[in-house]
Amino acid sequence: MFNKPEVLMDGFNYLDATRLEEIQRNLGCLYGTAEGTCPGDRHFGIDQSFESYPLNVAQNLFALEVIEKTEEYESRAEILDISFSYEEDGNMTPRITIGLKDMEEDDAEDEE
Repeated sequence: MFNKPEVLMDGFNYLDATRLEEIQRNLGCLYGTAEGTCPGDRHFGIDQSFESYPLNVAQNLFALEVIEKTEEYESRAEILDISFSYEEDGNMTPRITIGLKDMEEDDAEDEE
């Protein structure tokens, strides 16, 4: 029913590639892992139980799960949009647009 989510980055400074690459890698790992399969942290990953619900409910449960897990595991990023593209075979691909939280405030706190 659901394909692996596409993660789109919005508002990033691409000259700061190491931070961007780290966030992309973290989120790709988080969204591509089923909850309960990571031995060191059974809560890590996306709960797959939404797939057994009707489509509109499944989309809402997926979006809520992505928002909550992003806040918990990658606090430097925020969800800007979650949309779905549909394929002829009946599957859909979630498209997650991510933005950076205001890093200037975080950097100022780190310097203190």
